[in-house]
Amino acid sequence: METIADIRSLPELGEETVHIWSVHVPDVLDRLETLHGLLSEKEREKAARFHHDSDRQTSIAARGALRILLSCYTGTPAAKVEFNYSENGKPHLEPCAAGFQPVPGRQGCPPPEIAFNVSHSGDWVVLAFGRNRSIGVDVEKIKQEMDVLAIASRYFSPEETVLIENAEDRQNIFFQLWARKEAYVKACGSTLFSELGSDAVKKEGWIFQSLEVDPAYAAAVVTDKELVSVPCYDFGGLKWDS
Repeated sequence: METIADIRSLPELGEETVHIWSVHVPDVLDRLETLHGLLSEKEREKAARFHHDSDRQTSIAARGALRILLSCYTGTPAAKVEFNYSENGKPHLEPCAAGFQPVPGRQGCPPPEIAFNVSHSGDWVVLAFGRNRSIGVDVEKIKQEMDVLAIASRYFSPEETVLIENAEDRQNIFFQLWARKEAYVKACGSTLFSELGSDAVKKEGWIFQSLEVDPAYAAAVVTDKELVSVPCYDFGGLKWDS
């Protein structure tokens, strides 16, 4: 995972690239107040509704990081980024007419074609950004106590269930497959349980890419267009609040 020292040094998001950003929530707690200040009123209300501090902190970190990174990719101030939502609740950016400002040094409106997706589990938030593509990302904490065969038999294909049953590390394989499935249905803008029973890790026309976040976690990104590279960056090491 690459550490970039300053947000002004972020590389260009090309047509054949997906940028992955990870946020280890404990590493940004000292900047949580700043992240909170970037949120919309609805986002702050949502965070405040969580009963556990860890859930509230993750909500603030995820949405704040999303705003900061979209600010970099679009040239819009982080606090002014506005979202629309699909029927299934998937957020996307407002078009240029909604008030986006041009990126310094670039011509025309900032790209409304910027696609993004966010996932969080445990101490980690993972964000994916692409251009002119559908994209979905998922991260899952591997739960050693979970009866994965019982869940797989209900929601996975027979072939996937056999793969899990015969695996040396059933928990790891199960959650790797689960992350891929979740990322796929998020990329489609669909609903989770209506798709899990199909063999979603081999859908024609879709690219599935596993991600390495933490040995205790499984993660994946799914997109519908060719990928040349999937660079991964550490948000915690990024200087953005000065």
